[in-house]
Amino acid sequence: MKLYNLHFLDRLDFVILSRTVVSADDLGALAEAERWCGTHVIEVWEGERRVARIKKGNAPITAEDRIGDDSQP
Repeated sequence: MKLYNLHFLDRLDFVILSRTVVSADDLGALAEAERWCGTHVIEVWEGERRVARIKKGNAPITAEDRIGDDSQP
């Protein structure tokens, strides 16, 4: 089991609340974040690694939401 941090963000992307969850893997942590994303954007972290950013209301992810190298189209 791994520890993940769910960071709830406000409209300016400041962390307003953090919650630690225990999950077997990234998918379990993402499922937990999806349960809580109704009112806030949530970033899922495992230590120093950002796993994902879940949009408010679990809105569909677009190309602009991509995590990683910004030099790629």
